[in-house]
Amino acid sequence: MKKIAAALFFLAFSVLIFGQTANMNVSKVGPKTVQIDNSHYAQVYYVSQKTGSDKKGDGTKVNPWQSVFHALNSVKGETENHRIAVFVAEGNYSEATVMMKEYVDLFGGFNPDNWERDIYKYSTVLDGRNARRVVLGADNSELDGFTVKNGMSRSHGGGILCNDTAPQISNCFIVDNYALEPADFDNQRIHQHGNDGGGVACLYDATPVIENNLFYNNRTSIGDGGALSFYGWSRKRHGTDRRIENNFMVGYVRPVVKNNVFVENTAGINDIYNTRSSNGGGISCSHEARPIIENNIVASNRAKGNSDAGGIYAEYFSYPTIKDNWITGNISDDDGGGIYIMRLSDAHVTDNFIAGNWTMGGGVGGVRLSKEGRAQISGNVIVNGPSGGGVQCVDSYMELKNNIIMNNLGKYSILFTDTFSYFKPSLVEGNIVRGNKGKLIIENKDPNQITFRNNNFDESVPGSGNVNKPVNINEKGLSGSIKEMSFDGNKYQTILNIGENLNPRNVEGHVIRIGEFWSVVAKAENNKIFIWGNAKERSDKSGQYEILSDYSIKK
Repeated sequence: MKKIAAALFFLAFSVLIFGQTANMNVSKVGPKTVQIDNSHYAQVYYVSQKTGSDKKGDGTKVNPWQSVFHALNSVKGETENHRIAVFVAEGNYSEATVMMKEYVDLFGGFNPDNWERDIYKYSTVLDGRNARRVVLGADNSELDGFTVKNGMSRSHGGGILCNDTAPQISNCFIVDNYALEPADFDNQRIHQHGNDGGGVACLYDATPVIENNLFYNNRTSIGDGGALSFYGWSRKRHGTDRRIENNFMVGYVRPVVKNNVFVENTAGINDIYNTRSSNGGGISCSHEARPIIENNIVASNRAKGNSDAGGIYAEYFSYPTIKDNWITGNISDDDGGGIYIMRLSDAHVTDNFIAGNWTMGGGVGGVRLSKEGRAQISGNVIVNGPSGGGVQCVDSYMELKNNIIMNNLGKYSILFTDTFSYFKPSLVEGNIVRGNKGKLIIENKDPNQITFRNNNFDESVPGSGNVNKPVNINEKGLSGSIKEMSFDGNKYQTILNIGENLNPRNVEGHVIRIGEFWSVVAKAENNKIFIWGNAKERSDKSGQYEILSDYSIKK
């Protein structure tokens, strides 16, 4: 009977978990050229650095203005029922901080001669010249198709600040922006609040939609969120429904972070005194922030200054939804290479591919909870971490369900220790935990504080329905030699010539490692592989690449 029960369990489990990353879609990720329907606007104005004039122009297609600054100061009469669009042709616009206006949408990427749109071919740059913030967001407005670069601010948001505002930021390249530390920052104290959001900072009631952007090489000097930070909980509501479902208030507006690439961003680049004030190399969430983070690539980001979470960080009652993301190759100085949830935050971490994340001090590479953090961690693939094992839950609560946790290095596969008796028991159910270097460690005194059931461990574990049985998982990836490597600075992608053709279906959307650089394959074409970020800076001398499998269960 036990064998029959185990067989039935694994049949059901395989159906449940097979194709768990099926909702991840790499073709939807990154900036796209979207053609604009002029009929959606009451008026359309034109700006061209090359052919326009602020003195003689009138903002028409044949007689455009020359500067974005002048255009935004010239348009009038914008309302909800009278929206205005400003089309901006290729060029480098560095005249002043762009102050977005409600009901005025800005679109870049146009040919100044015929107003054809291609955001890659006709690059439209908003340049802070390393002297000022680039953009200040506004409600009911859109920024689409620009390169936002070289921003610098002695406050939050080196590139873009959304302060109690909700713009849509889409199809932009947000690169090389920098948030300086506060002028009065005390390097002798730890756990301070620096200046957050090297690329974009979202404060208080900010509920932007951030879609299809690329965040590259954005930094905080000392502060959270190398690329993107959220601070504060929005009280904005649709309707009067105040019910709570799954810890979220129904009807409240939440920020959306979807289909973006976060690669090679750094929090705490100058935190040399290790103040532990620079968490979340990619994304940080603090003080009740509740973004939806979905179908993003979060790769090779770094949290320095003895801080936490190279990839995604949550603290102080934050409730992020983290689903269907690639979280790979991120590094933190302290703990949680991929994800760190702490200080009474409660995250939903579902259906992500979490691979190759690690920490400088040997802490957990995959997911860490501590200081009364809480999380529902389900349907994820957590694999190939170079340090600290797969999951650690320290004085916190988790539901760890239906995950694949395999081939991680470090002392633990899963570490659980809890000195607080007021938590309801944590649950570890339906997981496959095999091939890790370390073992399961339970260090709490009360065995009733955690329940194990219906898992497949390659070691003995407490609880009911657990088995030790090989599973037919697709673990084998691809590897080979790199014949030639180049970096496309227009698309922010590395191009690998591998000398042989690969089936795109077998590699696109897969995690790839070159030395210490981890990323995701955006496209395969003939004998070339295109990956996000600049692998040339951190690749080793071996000239080898490794593409991970999808760790799906074979039928």
